[in-house]
Amino acid sequence: MKKSVSVVVIVLLASSLFVNAQERNFGVVGGINYGNIRGDRAESINSSWRLAYHFGIFSNISLSDRIALEPRILFSSKGYDDEIDFDELNFAPIDGPTIPQNRVNYTSRNNYLSVPVLLKYKLVNNLSLDLGPEIAFLLHSKDIITKVDREGFYAKGDVPNEGSGDFFLDYGAMAGVTYYFTDDASIQLNYFHGLSNLHRKNPIGDSTENNSVIQLSLGYLIF
Repeated sequence: MKKSVSVVVIVLLASSLFVNAQERNFGVVGGINYGNIRGDRAESINSSWRLAYHFGIFSNISLSDRIALEPRILFSSKGYDDEIDFDELNFAPIDGPTIPQNRVNYTSRNNYLSVPVLLKYKLVNNLSLDLGPEIAFLLHSKDIITKVDREGFYAKGDVPNEGSGDFFLDYGAMAGVTYYFTDDASIQLNYFHGLSNLHRKNPIGDSTENNSVIQLSLGYLIF
């Protein structure tokens, strides 16, 4: 039921972008994400910022000379990098020929269908202040080992966790600024502050985990 409702929401939002094209401006957008997590779990692990990407389409709907509405539909990759220190975890040495590992690095890749809706206020002719909500549906998640210090329990390329297809909902607030090079081309810097507890999917006590993403985008109006 929840998945069906999510699909309906996406269809309605997508339809709203493509009706009355003669009265609106449409474009393509893409750029980089710099993601991490906040919350109790972030304090208990060695998480660090992960470089990823986003791309999609947007519509710029003028409401007045200074105010516009900009909904977007994006494929957006979020997540974080992490390091497991087995010495800190006090793992017992492995008997036999296998050498125990001390440290393992991995990245958590979480790919979303994101729908931010930004209210844009023009401060001057080529600069606007942007603020609005974002909802995102998890399409696929994967934890992948990126580095090992030596042979042991994990090997580079191992995938300890992977999942997809459940449309797990994330939501939060986005704020930033847009600089317009021309009427058609712009660069935008945003920060996404996740409010949804990602650990409610696999709860561990009262642990909390929220997305935190710095997003740099290039946008271009097509028609």
